[in-house]
Amino acid sequence: MKIWRAGLLGSLSFICMAVLLAFSGCEGTTEEDSSGVDAYLAAHPYTSASRDTPLASVLLITPTRAVASIVGQMIAFTASGGDGAFHWGVSDSADGSISSKDANQAVYTCLQVGNNDVIVQDDSGHYAVAHISPAETTITISPASASLSGGALNVSFVVAGGSAPYSWTSGNTAMGTISYSASVSYVAAYTAVVDAYGQNVVTVIDADGNTASATITQDP
Repeated sequence: MKIWRAGLLGSLSFICMAVLLAFSGCEGTTEEDSSGVDAYLAAHPYTSASRDTPLASVLLITPTRAVASIVGQMIAFTASGGDGAFHWGVSDSADGSISSKDANQAVYTCLQVGNNDVIVQDDSGHYAVAHISPAETTITISPASASLSGGALNVSFVVAGGSAPYSWTSGNTAMGTISYSASVSYVAAYTAVVDAYGQNVVTVIDADGNTASATITQDP
């Protein structure tokens, strides 16, 4: 009887062990990633790669417009953006020159008053242009018109604005002439020709080429 019980207990123990092993095998199978993602990640680990900061492709220049009214006047220009080093130039080297003073700055020097362009270019071929123009100077003559009658032959004129020295001309020297002193060229004297009647024009020109005119009417 004891031998039968011992055999029965041994059989039960064997069956329980087999059941436990079966469940253990099932559990291991369900934890495996059947999609293959884990295996792919293990074979291709993720690494964070640094990205280059894109360079600005737009090249800018400031100021974009400037006025140069005096020979020797200097104007500073600044470049920004672009790619690489900056290279400076001018469209008319007779009117002005440009020289680099810093990594992104250059100075324009006026050699003669006139229109010009400052050009900056980078290593990738981008460029920007700034325009330089002469000053818009207002120049006037006083009086703007004059009348000579009753035997009067002389009238004086004064110029305001512009740049000295000034030069004066008479439109018709057969009707009258204009005279002035180089040291005080802003003042001029007109002398009419006796018995010359009609209208004449006196014109003044300043050092920068700006002009102004006055009309003289000569009556009998």
